[in-house]
Amino acid sequence: WASDGSAIVTGGEDGAVKVWSAAGMLRSTLAQTEFPVYVATWGPDNDRVLFASDRKLCVKGLSTDRKQLSWKAHDGVVLAADWNPVTGLIVSGGEDAKYRVWDSFGRPLFASSPLDHVVTCVRWRPDGAAFVAAAYNTLRLCDRTGWSHSRDSPEVGSIYSAAFSADGTQLVAAGGSGDVLLAQLSDVTVTSG
Repeated sequence: WASDGSAIVTGGEDGAVKVWSAAGMLRSTLAQTEFPVYVATWGPDNDRVLFASDRKLCVKGLSTDRKQLSWKAHDGVVLAADWNPVTGLIVSGGEDAKYRVWDSFGRPLFASSPLDHVVTCVRWRPDGAAFVAAAYNTLRLCDRTGWSHSRDSPEVGSIYSAAFSADGTQLVAAGGSGDVLLAQLSDVTVTSG
């Protein structure tokens, strides 16, 4: 869903990236690739879409006057990506068992060492201060620069989906075993004024 709820973006095995109305009517085919598209997500202002095609990440604007930006992101198929609306930073994960942080122009900011398994899920905390990177029985909490601050080994199989609460203090994730993982951030400091 777009952050304003006006549209949906999808990618599929047919290599198509499509934009749909909130009512489910096809608005446009934004891109057609020769590889399956496992990731499609909205950009910060809902005017661009980030999608993955094979080892590349691509950014395509909704207007036809914007040129598509693409770059080699991983040494294996890109399986996960998320674009934070606050910071404009992108995080991705792939079959090379790494997660990476990018700016919105595709410039690399961080690349992890390979994990034990492929990275199947990445998700930004709403404020952009942290993200999770997940793999088989692995969940890492990382700051926005990519450094891992927490590593847990829940026995839930490969984690395929995750979402933070609006305030960023709770996380829910779905594992390949059918289990749902609920987590809370601890040792969080909040300051005001």
